[in-house]
Amino acid sequence: MTKNITVIGATGMIGIPVTKELVKAGFAVTALVRNPEKAKSIFPEGVTFVKGDLDNKTSMAEALKNADGLYINISTRAEDKENQFNPETQGLDNIVEMAKQAPKLQQIVLLSSFLARNYQGNWWVFAAKKSSIERIKKSGIPYTIFYPSNFMENFTSEGMRRGNKINFIKASVNNKAWWIAGEDFGRNVANAFKTDKALNQEYPVQGQEALTMQEAAQKFANGYTKQQLSVGAFPLGIMKFMGIFMPSMKFVANLMNVMLSNVETFEAQKTWDELGKPQLTIETFAQQA
Repeated sequence: MTKNITVIGATGMIGIPVTKELVKAGFAVTALVRNPEKAKSIFPEGVTFVKGDLDNKTSMAEALKNADGLYINISTRAEDKENQFNPETQGLDNIVEMAKQAPKLQQIVLLSSFLARNYQGNWWVFAAKKSSIERIKKSGIPYTIFYPSNFMENFTSEGMRRGNKINFIKASVNNKAWWIAGEDFGRNVANAFKTDKALNQEYPVQGQEALTMQEAAQKFANGYTKQQLSVGAFPLGIMKFMGIFMPSMKFVANLMNVMLSNVETFEAQKTWDELGKPQLTIETFAQQA
């Protein structure tokens, strides 16, 4: 029997490739979205849409009424404030509340991050992300939690891409990360819904090669075929200064501080063995981007 999967966050940077992989895997997918017409342009077939938001429990109940599984892809945005409604605090509480009432729900899959798993700082954004892990575990519903490394999709988003230029943040520390494509991660998510082995499990998600931000940016630029791309450095010190005046810059600077304090080691062998090894390198990702 076909499983019904509800996706929250389907139109986000990583929600899109994950949702597409769930459809490819043969699941019946329902997505809770703010704008169904916009969502239909992204997913022309294979997805049923329910209009709603994280602060609308009625719409959430509608999206979950036939769900066997739930995939959560939410994150705090640069414009969000600590003392206001936040996707990863009040939003997640609403999700868990309605998930407990969903009559068929058997599994929650949460997208977290390598950085959140062991976070020890005092930035409220990552404190919220880390606390969401524990709230999912305590929900009483079988869970699967993913901790991905850096996503290759950053090179196609406005975060690092400006026209024909890829910008990376230049800092005194050049930690390496095992960059992963959203498509490969989407296959991991689909496989997690197919096997009981993934229930109440936590999986690091990493790609085939460890690269610094500059190395990864250069590989993407070299592999991109639609136009010639250049790679430029944006000093972290300047970003921190600009953050005094621009909330978006302050958000990215804080995120970079978290990244710089994290030394990533390879941990994904279990994920590869149980849910599939990644297929895309940065070069192959760039070629199809």
